[in-house]
Amino acid sequence: MQANMAFANPTALRLGAQGTLHGWAVTVAGRVVLGVEISGQRYYWNEYHLTDSAGNSGTLVFEEGDEGPEWKLFQQITPRKPMSIAEAESKRVGDRVSFGGATIPVTLVDRSRVYHLEGTAPEGVEVGDLADFFNADAGDHMIVASWTGDEIEFFEGRDVPAATVATAFRLPRDAAGVLSPASAGAGSPHLVNRWVVGVLVGLAIAAGLAGYSWFSRRGSTGPVAAPAPAKPAMPAVQLRTGASGTLEGQAFAIGSQALVEVGRAGGKFGRREYQLTGDSEKTALLVNGLTGGIRQWHLLRPVPVPVGFTAFDAAARRKGQPVQFGAAKAIVSELFLSRPRQREGAQAVEGWPDGSQYGFVAIAGGDWWLARWDEHRLALYRGIALPEQAVLLALGPGPEKSK
Repeated sequence: MQANMAFANPTALRLGAQGTLHGWAVTVAGRVVLGVEISGQRYYWNEYHLTDSAGNSGTLVFEEGDEGPEWKLFQQITPRKPMSIAEAESKRVGDRVSFGGATIPVTLVDRSRVYHLEGTAPEGVEVGDLADFFNADAGDHMIVASWTGDEIEFFEGRDVPAATVATAFRLPRDAAGVLSPASAGAGSPHLVNRWVVGVLVGLAIAAGLAGYSWFSRRGSTGPVAAPAPAKPAMPAVQLRTGASGTLEGQAFAIGSQALVEVGRAGGKFGRREYQLTGDSEKTALLVNGLTGGIRQWHLLRPVPVPVGFTAFDAAARRKGQPVQFGAAKAIVSELFLSRPRQREGAQAVEGWPDGSQYGFVAIAGGDWWLARWDEHRLALYRGIALPEQAVLLALGPGPEKSK
């Protein structure tokens, strides 16, 4: 009876629940209960198996931490320097390992076991499966190495607030982190909080946004009173809707525009975006403040999204990672969450829909790439940086514009 109670679902997240987590539309397909034995006592945690309509899958992990319910997202990573199973097996607590250019300490070495399955489990996962692992704590994120037989995998995890999970799956705000009394015993070592993860499926979504607004600080749960955030800095120049001129040898007119608030690791800023219309229905996006510079201007044109590149793939990108667009290879320089604050023009709502959009900026030499998406669509742009003077000469509101 005690074992059955330990395997009961400790949260309001149920099989079949559908939601949108960081722009990724998912269904909860299964739940896996894993555990370890420490000093003769067994401890459990829950991993929710998420799937989407394209066949992608991921894992959302829950446990009761020192300061309340904790949820974590994981993504599978490939270390720059390969590590063999023999090397992994040699690691002990206190050893240091190198991942992503940083050397971080190993905080736990153990073996996990699958004790219970409900619904559809990740491929190859069965009750009784064992996995050896070690966890390395980098402070703002963790690295997990897990191996069985002759296969080793690596994962990176970050916190997600319970409120974000509740919003994503439309749960009551006080229900996403409700823990049943039977699922955590007194003296629990809070395994996931100590970076204990067993059999994981890579969650290739926005977990790469280190310190980003939808990740909580470790141990942060529930509503906390905080001072009102400072108003984001906005570009001082505003071009007039309807203004026309020539940029890069092409005649354009400003058809609509939006003031967009952008959140990223380290704070918020504002940028102005202009939808340009040209000859033969050619369109472009003119952005003032793409990465926060108030005198930054970029002319970006929509390009076809490569076959097979989905919002799931886009959300898996992390800052500093390469991204391939056909024959072009760029490096991700910015990850962001944006929302329109003001819009004007006939097509403004279509160009900047209500709600949040996730995105990244990538650079390849003089080429700039902008990707942004929500649960409905993914848009991709490619373009170049422009001198502010060139923009104001063509479309500016004052004496800079040529007569």
